[in-house]
Amino acid sequence: MARARIRVWDLPTRIFHWTLALLALFSFTTGKVGGGWMAWHLGSGYAILALLLFRLAWGVVGSTTARFTHFLRGPRAAVAYGRTLLATRRSSHFGHNPLGGLMVLSMLAGFLLQAVTGLFSDDEISTQGPLAAKVSDALVSRMSALHSYNEWVLAALVGFHVMAIAIYAGAFRASLVGPMVVGWRAIDAGDAVPSYRAAPAWRAAIVLAFAAGFVYWLVVVFPRG
Repeated sequence: MARARIRVWDLPTRIFHWTLALLALFSFTTGKVGGGWMAWHLGSGYAILALLLFRLAWGVVGSTTARFTHFLRGPRAAVAYGRTLLATRRSSHFGHNPLGGLMVLSMLAGFLLQAVTGLFSDDEISTQGPLAAKVSDALVSRMSALHSYNEWVLAALVGFHVMAIAIYAGAFRASLVGPMVVGWRAIDAGDAVPSYRAAPAWRAAIVLAFAAGFVYWLVVVFPRG
C-alpha cells in the first residue's frame, strides 16, 4: 500500500525531548559520582528546570501536538485506548496517544519535583542548593530526602517509558523514536490527514529565553538578596 508522510513533532519539542534525556542521564551520573562533579550536577539541574518551564509554556502556546489540550484526555480515555490497541494491534494515533499523554504528564511532574527539591537540598558534605539558605533546616532536610527518593521514581518512569517504546515497536509495529527524531510519520495514503498547526520558531525562542532568564534570576540573583 502506498504511504504518505505527515508532520507530527515540531523542532522545539524534539530538541526538548532529547536534551532532557541527555541532561537527566548526566544529572543522575554526576549525582552518583559526587565530588567535583556536583557543580556540574547543579548546572545540569538548572538547565533541566529551564527546559521544564519551557515545555510547560510550550504545552499552551506551541504547535498542535505539543499542546496539553491535544493529548491530555484522562484515565478513562487512556483505558479505552489501551483496549482498542490490544484488540486491533494497530497504533494510528496522531501525536501522543491518551496513554502516552499520562506518561508525559507523570514524567514532567517527576522531573519538576526533582528540579525544585534540588534547589533546597543539602548533601551535608560540600554541596547546597541555591535556595537552601532561604528556608529552615527542617524544610531543607525534607527537600533533600524527597530529592533522593524521587530520583528512583524518575528512574522507574524512564524505564517504563523505554519499555513502552519497545512494546510499541515489537508488538504493534509502531516506531515512536523515529518521528521524535525527524518530526514526520508515515501513514497509509488512504488515511485521513490530521490537522496540524506549527508554531513559529521565534515563539519558541522567546519562551525559552524567558524560562532561562527566570531560572538565572532564581538561582543567581534571588539568593543574593
